[in-house]
Amino acid sequence: MYTSGSHSHHIHHYGGGVYQNGPQQQITDDSFSSATGQCSSPISFECGQFTGKVIRSELCEIQKADLGRKYARVDRRPLDPPPVVKLRFFEVLDSSERELTYEEIQILGLLCTVDLFPVITSDTPSGSPGTKNGHKKSNSSASSTSTASSGHYSPISYDTHGYTPGSSVHNLPLTSSSVYSSRFSHSHHSPPVPSDIVHWCENVPITESSKMTDALVGAKFVQPQFIDYEGTRTLVFVFSDLAVKNEGTFLLRYRSFDLFSRAQGQTDHVIQAECYGGPFRVYSTKEFPGLQASTELTKLISRYGVRLNIRETERKRRKKDSGGEGSSSPQIMRGKRKHDRTGLSDDED
Repeated sequence: MYTSGSHSHHIHHYGGGVYQNGPQQQITDDSFSSATGQCSSPISFECGQFTGKVIRSELCEIQKADLGRKYARVDRRPLDPPPVVKLRFFEVLDSSERELTYEEIQILGLLCTVDLFPVITSDTPSGSPGTKNGHKKSNSSASSTSTASSGHYSPISYDTHGYTPGSSVHNLPLTSSSVYSSRFSHSHHSPPVPSDIVHWCENVPITESSKMTDALVGAKFVQPQFIDYEGTRTLVFVFSDLAVKNEGTFLLRYRSFDLFSRAQGQTDHVIQAECYGGPFRVYSTKEFPGLQASTELTKLISRYGVRLNIRETERKRRKKDSGGEGSSSPQIMRGKRKHDRTGLSDDED
């Protein structure tokens, strides 16, 4: 397994090109099970900016959302802080790989999309807004929970049960670059029974069938932006206006692809990398605790022209005075209502 901070890695794991012979899968949970970074398998390209090269892509969430307020048509509040993911490209050589510099990357055609999943714990009530169709974990999820909690779970690559190519990207056909685990690629035995579990959030299974992307509002496809991050020119995707229609705890799945590139032997667009983000909570208007001051990364990104709401200080939810409104004069109240109509601030209810 790779160490993400290095620019050159030993790749005996790939066996000198075995990755090109493995079956292409629709969607998988790779052996890279980190919640904040997940590596893809190398892809040999025959069209686009990477023609003739074998490229491995890597997505990593560098800023997760902490909270959000339930979406309403008259009151749309995006997740805060805005989720940000970093994309890196590595050219796979004979026995090593090197990270591509920003001068070697054409950002035109690069896109990242998101899917929404509920994080359903044992204390989540059945039928709560954070569950899909009011159901709790599926049988496949429940049967695997004990395995995960015992520490013996070892995710492998296989087709995800019930997944339709392109369902997460609205009629744009995509194919994952992942291949079967090496333990099965040279075996004559049948592959394992497909599982609906695509990720683990600590000991909580995340299933493909629980996907709630329809509950996301805002730009679910974004283009990249180059920024100077931690002393390096970095390619990032910023999801600045996502909101959620339901209350509950959720996480995002990010997937990147290139509209103008084609993998060898593929006619559809290939998912080059994916990662799962950290959990966040969506509150009702009455329970919303308010917003923290903007993060340094949010402020940095805004200086590159990305439209973001910037706050220098914390903004807590205003609590209504139990007797103040009744004692106010009609003239004062009319003035207050006029102010509310002309300019709502981020901390208004």
